[in-house]
Amino acid sequence: MIDGFLAADYQVHTRLSHDGRCTIIEQCERAVTLGLEEIGFSEHKDFDPADPVVDYFDYDRYAAEIAEARTRYAGRLTIRMGVEVDYQRWFEDRIAAYLSNHRFDYVIGSVHYAGGAMLMTPEYTVGRDAETAYRVYYEAVRDSVDSGLIDILGHLEYANRRGVPAYGAFDPAPYRAIVSDLFARMAARGVALEINTAGLRQGAGSFYPCVEHVALYSASGGRLLTLGSDSHHPDDLAADYAVAARAAWDHGLREIAVYEDRTPRAVPLRPAG
Repeated sequence: MIDGFLAADYQVHTRLSHDGRCTIIEQCERAVTLGLEEIGFSEHKDFDPADPVVDYFDYDRYAAEIAEARTRYAGRLTIRMGVEVDYQRWFEDRIAAYLSNHRFDYVIGSVHYAGGAMLMTPEYTVGRDAETAYRVYYEAVRDSVDSGLIDILGHLEYANRRGVPAYGAFDPAPYRAIVSDLFARMAARGVALEINTAGLRQGAGSFYPCVEHVALYSASGGRLLTLGSDSHHPDDLAADYAVAARAAWDHGLREIAVYEDRTPRAVPLRPAG
């Protein structure tokens, strides 16, 4: 437990991701110290052939290291083997082919690029005002949900990481209709929303998504939820977990989803009483 909330961090990375800075065992050791009940690894798998790290991820090594960790921490920590796919519509068929041949406990779909450009970089923002820039991003996220390939929508509004420096403080009001539609599509597909705390460390001023959209998700009948720190080093594991859990709880979300073999199971966010 972390501050009375069931603790399951589902956005965790290691050196098996190109930008990770630790091992699976190091993350698990930290998880036990913190009192996590469950840790979900979500190593990056990239598909853009122009990406210099496209071939970095090694599935067989990942599976072997997860098996070793499960043996070492049996009875102390539940360990899930997930993956975070970088989604763009034009290589959707490559993602589908890969997932059909590789087993995971869950698949996080994350949008880092739209139209071939990294979100909110000068290449992306040129000729776009804030509203256009964010709408193009939300449309790409919508496509990831409509693909039917993902179980969890990763760090919604990650665009704020660079969008806030580029355009100023994020105002969710203009996007209420498109986000409401997105949440309806997620419900129809059984896609969970992730509350990702990395935005609190990355200058976005909030977790991903913003608290207004956490409230909208709950008001729209959303129920499938995961929490993730986006930790790439043990120092960030479960960072601000209680803040995210409290926001979920305060806006009517009473359960989180845990996954095995891509099947979700709802468990109480807080213990009874």
